[in-house]
Amino acid sequence: MADFAAIESILSEIERNEGVQNCVLVSLAGSFLAGTAPKGVYVDTFASMFAVVIGSADTVAAELKEGLHSVVISTSGGKCLVVRTGRKTVLALRLPASADPGKVEAAIEKYIPRIEESL
Repeated sequence: MADFAAIESILSEIERNEGVQNCVLVSLAGSFLAGTAPKGVYVDTFASMFAVVIGSADTVAAELKEGLHSVVISTSGGKCLVVRTGRKTVLALRLPASADPGKVEAAIEKYIPRIEESL
């Protein structure tokens, strides 16, 4: 059984320590599992679209016969970094426009085993 209190604590730690504005954990089926979505978004739609994005990116990477590390979405207000956190979940992080997604991805790697253990 997943320990959602522990997961919420880990996601809050990521937001506090890594310069992340929002951080949500999403199942590959598109369900919101934990975290804080940006104000004003419909959480279910927001979460499910990250599952679609990572699924599409996985298909592209497979066609190229390459492994997928992450997906970055650049918007006028910032960036979203989507990273796999296991076989069944992804972490979607909202970053400021000035953030370096590669550095953030490297910084959050240490949290992924803890998230997996809590699932």
